[in-house]
Amino acid sequence: MTVQTVDPTRDNPAIKCPRHQETMRRFLIGSVEIDRCGVCGGIWLDLGELQRLLESGEDIRHAIGELDHWVQPEDPSVGSPPVCPRDHAPLTQVRDPKQPHIQYDLCTHCGGLFFDAGELADLSEFTLKERLRWLFPGLRG
Repeated sequence: MTVQTVDPTRDNPAIKCPRHQETMRRFLIGSVEIDRCGVCGGIWLDLGELQRLLESGEDIRHAIGELDHWVQPEDPSVGSPPVCPRDHAPLTQVRDPKQPHIQYDLCTHCGGLFFDAGELADLSEFTLKERLRWLFPGLRG
Protein backbone atom coordinates (compact mmCIF):
# COMPACT_ATOMS: atom_id res chain seq x y z
CA MET A 1 0.00 0.00 0.00
CA THR A 2 1.43 3.32 -0.99
CA VAL A 3 0.79 6.75 0.45
CA GLN A 4 -0.32 9.22 -2.22
CA THR A 5 -0.39 13.00 -2.07
CA VAL A 6 -3.82 14.52 -2.74
CA ASP A 7 -4.35 18.08 -3.92
CA PRO A 8 -7.01 20.16 -2.17
CA THR A 9 -10.14 21.00 -4.15
CA ARG A 10 -12.75 23.72 -3.95
CA ASP A 11 -15.16 21.22 -2.34
CA ASN A 12 -12.47 19.88 0.03
CA PRO A 13 -9.97 22.72 0.63
CA ALA A 14 -6.72 22.46 2.57
CA ILE A 15 -7.04 22.90 6.32
CA LYS A 16 -4.78 24.51 8.92
CA CYS A 17 -2.93 22.64 11.67
CA PRO A 18 -4.82 22.96 14.97
CA ARG A 19 -1.52 23.69 16.75
CA HIS A 20 0.47 25.85 14.32
CA GLN A 21 -2.14 27.20 11.86
CA GLU A 22 0.11 26.06 9.00
CA THR A 23 -1.53 24.56 5.91
CA MET A 24 -1.62 20.78 6.20
CA ARG A 25 -0.78 18.43 3.31
CA ARG A 26 -3.37 15.83 2.35
CA PHE A 27 -2.52 12.17 1.80
CA LEU A 28 -4.50 9.15 0.67
CA ILE A 29 -4.00 5.86 2.51
CA GLY A 30 -6.29 3.22 1.05
CA SER A 31 -9.57 5.06 0.68
CA VAL A 32 -8.97 7.47 3.59
CA GLU A 33 -7.72 11.02 3.11
CA ILE A 34 -5.72 12.32 6.06
CA ASP A 35 -4.17 15.74 6.65
CA ARG A 36 -0.63 16.08 8.05
CA CYS A 37 1.21 19.15 9.34
CA GLY A 38 4.68 19.57 7.86
CA VAL A 39 5.82 21.54 10.92
CA CYS A 40 4.87 19.24 13.82
CA GLY A 41 3.87 16.02 12.03
CA GLY A 42 0.39 16.09 13.60
CA ILE A 43 -2.42 14.29 11.77
CA TRP A 44 -6.07 15.34 11.40
CA LEU A 45 -8.79 12.76 10.77
CA ASP A 46 -12.40 13.64 10.04
CA LEU A 47 -15.31 11.80 11.67
CA GLY A 48 -15.23 8.07 10.88
CA GLU A 49 -11.77 8.04 9.31
CA LEU A 50 -10.02 6.61 12.39
CA GLN A 51 -12.40 3.65 12.49
CA ARG A 52 -11.88 3.00 8.78
CA LEU A 53 -8.10 3.06 9.22
CA LEU A 54 -8.12 0.78 12.28
CA GLU A 55 -10.41 -1.74 10.56
CA SER A 56 -8.14 -1.87 7.52
CA GLY A 57 -5.54 -4.50 6.89
CA GLU A 58 -1.88 -4.69 7.78
CA ASP A 59 -0.85 -2.89 4.57
CA ILE A 60 -2.63 0.27 5.68
CA ARG A 61 -1.13 0.06 9.18
CA HIS A 62 2.31 -0.14 7.58
CA ALA A 63 1.51 2.92 5.43
CA ILE A 64 0.39 4.81 8.55
CA GLY A 65 3.74 3.99 10.14
CA GLU A 66 5.57 5.38 7.12
CA LEU A 67 3.62 8.63 7.17
CA ASP A 68 3.16 9.15 10.92
CA HIS A 69 6.59 9.61 12.39
CA TRP A 70 7.91 12.03 14.94
CA VAL A 71 9.19 15.35 13.63
CA GLN A 72 11.27 17.86 15.59
CA PRO A 73 9.26 21.06 15.19
CA GLU A 74 11.18 24.13 14.13
CA ASP A 75 9.37 26.06 16.85
CA PRO A 76 8.46 23.78 19.76
CA SER A 77 6.36 26.46 21.44
CA VAL A 78 2.63 26.15 21.03
CA GLY A 79 0.53 29.28 20.91
CA SER A 80 -3.12 29.37 21.84
CA PRO A 81 -5.10 26.20 22.63
CA PRO A 82 -5.78 24.05 19.54
CA VAL A 83 -8.99 24.59 17.59
CA CYS A 84 -10.77 22.44 15.03
CA PRO A 85 -9.61 23.21 11.48
CA ARG A 86 -13.12 22.53 10.17
CA ASP A 87 -15.39 24.54 12.50
CA HIS A 88 -12.91 26.38 14.80
CA ALA A 89 -14.41 24.85 17.96
CA PRO A 90 -11.94 24.25 20.83
CA LEU A 91 -10.45 20.75 20.90
CA THR A 92 -10.72 18.57 23.99
CA GLN A 93 -7.86 16.28 25.00
CA VAL A 94 -8.92 12.66 25.53
CA ARG A 95 -7.19 9.35 26.26
CA ASP A 96 -7.79 6.19 24.32
CA PRO A 97 -9.67 3.79 26.64
CA LYS A 98 -7.76 0.71 25.42
CA GLN A 99 -4.34 2.41 25.28
CA PRO A 100 -4.42 5.13 27.96
CA HIS A 101 -0.85 6.27 27.23
CA ILE A 102 -2.20 7.72 23.95
CA GLN A 103 -3.78 11.17 24.14
CA TYR A 104 -5.34 12.98 21.22
CA ASP A 105 -7.54 15.99 20.65
CA LEU A 106 -11.24 15.67 19.85
CA CYS A 107 -13.63 18.18 18.33
CA THR A 108 -16.88 17.55 20.18
CA HIS A 109 -18.74 19.50 17.50
CA CYS A 110 -17.76 17.66 14.28
CA GLY A 111 -16.07 14.53 15.68
CA GLY A 112 -12.69 15.24 14.07
CA LEU A 113 -9.49 14.03 15.75
CA PHE A 114 -5.99 15.50 15.93
CA PHE A 115 -3.05 13.23 16.73
CA ASP A 116 0.42 14.50 17.61
CA ALA A 117 3.21 12.97 15.54
CA GLY A 118 3.53 9.23 16.19
CA GLU A 119 0.26 8.83 18.12
CA LEU A 120 -1.78 7.47 15.21
CA ALA A 121 0.90 4.89 14.37
CA ASP A 122 1.03 3.91 18.05
CA LEU A 123 -2.77 3.66 18.24
CA SER A 124 -2.87 1.40 15.19
CA GLU A 125 -0.44 -1.02 16.90
CA PHE A 126 -2.50 -2.59 19.67
CA THR A 127 0.08 -5.02 21.04
CA LEU A 128 -0.56 -8.27 22.88
CA LYS A 129 0.71 -6.68 26.08
CA GLU A 130 -1.75 -3.79 25.69
CA ARG A 131 -4.62 -6.19 24.93
CA LEU A 132 -3.87 -8.16 28.12
CA ARG A 133 -3.71 -4.96 30.19
CA TRP A 134 -7.06 -3.88 28.75
CA LEU A 135 -8.69 -7.25 29.43
CA PHE A 136 -7.11 -7.62 32.88
CA PRO A 137 -6.74 -4.10 34.35
CA GLY A 138 -4.80 -5.29 37.43
CA LEU A 139 -2.10 -6.93 35.30
CA ARG A 140 1.36 -5.35 35.65
CA GLY A 141 4.19 -5.59 33.24
